Amino acid sequence: MRNLFMMECKKTARGILYWLYVLALFIVSIRRFDTVVEGELRGKDDPSSVFYTAPDGIYAGDSERLSEVEMQKNMMAGAAARLLDSYRRNTYEYYPFGYVKTKTLSGEEQRIILSYLEELTGMSEEAINGETGEDSAEDFQISGGGAFVFEPEQGSMNENGQFVIEPGDWKYTENSADIAGASQDPESGFEKVTFDRFQEIMGEVDAMIGRNSYFSQEMLALYYCGNDMEESPVTERQHREFYEGDHVTGAFARYYCDSISLVVLGLPALVMIELMMRDKSRKMQALVYPRAVPSIRLVCTRFAASVCMVMLPVLIFPIKSLVTLIRFCMETGVQPDVFAFIKYAFLWILPTVLFVMAIGMFLTILTGNYSGILITGLLWLAGRPSIGKIAGGNYDLFDLIIRHNTLKGYGRMMENIRMLVLNRAVISGAAFLLVILSAAVYETRRKGGGIFEDRKLFNGFWGEHPHEL
Repeated sequence: MRNLFMMECKKTARGILYWLYVLALFIVSIRRFDTVVEGELRGKDDPSSVFYTAPDGIYAGDSERLSEVEMQKNMMAGAAARLLDSYRRNTYEYYPFGYVKTKTLSGEEQRIILSYLEELTGMSEEAINGETGEDSAEDFQISGGGAFVFEPEQGSMNENGQFVIEPGDWKYTENSADIAGASQDPESGFEKVTFDRFQEIMGEVDAMIGRNSYFSQEMLALYYCGNDMEESPVTERQHREFYEGDHVTGAFARYYCDSISLVVLGLPALVMIELMMRDKSRKMQALVYPRAVPSIRLVCTRFAASVCMVMLPVLIFPIKSLVTLIRFCMETGVQPDVFAFIKYAFLWILPTVLFVMAIGMFLTILTGNYSGILITGLLWLAGRPSIGKIAGGNYDLFDLIIRHNTLKGYGRMMENIRMLVLNRAVISGAAFLLVILSAAVYETRRKGGGIFEDRKLFNGFWGEHPHEL
């Protein structure tokens, strides 16, 4: 049994698609996860960082307490500041497949964005383009008297001579009397833009950028309507959940699983299909699997070995960041959860891997060809959750993957932990059922009985003489 398991592990590791899967996982881990860990640690003194600890123990109020009007004001101010920054850099973020991508707009599209910014902010074209000089503060009026203020010392000039402002260069000021150069014209800025008009503008901007841009209604709701996706100072509740609930590493383990979720939704199935079809093409079945070995043992051993090989890099790649986080905890006297990555990988990722690989195996045994690739491709498209679920805490019974695209939200997850556990149990149960069906089909093909005797319909995985096995 052990020899058979090790042989299957080695065969899995010889597959081209297996190493394509490992490469995809590595790229996502480095580009999406490790950079987040490093960025958060560098900005640990920023009030918006999950690492932030207020010296005076006073944190921002919970966003859930904001009224609908207040959330609308925050949305309008935040989206306008983000649009201004995106316009100046000509870099717009959107989520076509659940992962963030950037887009550069044409000159004509940029002119349209400029007209929207003039309407939203009340700023002149020169001010929006940063042509009024580095020594003058720029700001724009928002409903309620506050403003996002740009300080003279902030910003930089890029290689093209364009003045660039990062999101962190803006500071929100509540009292307009303290704003240098604030517009006194009641007809400027948001004082004349209704929320309906703001939504209309955002809809047109979203259509220009692409599916699920930052300015879509779904994304704006995620960032400004009372959940932990908001780019705002950490609240006392979030601070407590991060250090006492997640023990630091739990938040990053959850984010890591979210980062790789779309990879494990598709590629592991292809790894399984390639493994089985490679044996068929080399006619290895009769040589490797003697008739004396039960079908259920053969199928389960192959499945277990392949799953172990797929999960191995999932557990290896976050080790570097885990060590970094543990070192931070030791330096600050915080007790980390050293097993957080293992726990989240097995709870969030393993059920998905089990299911997609079981689907790939079953379809390949059943048809004896590569048709499973098409089915698993459709499964990948259908199994991606809506953009509204990336904030986490919103689970349905048959979700194939779990999203949680924020380091916050431990409490929201725990509020819905029963549905999360039930979902993972259902997906795992479906996977094991498919493994049993695969073994039954395998045994039937081995004996050459039932519907599998029709070679015109099923000519495949075991060659022209399945009874030889």
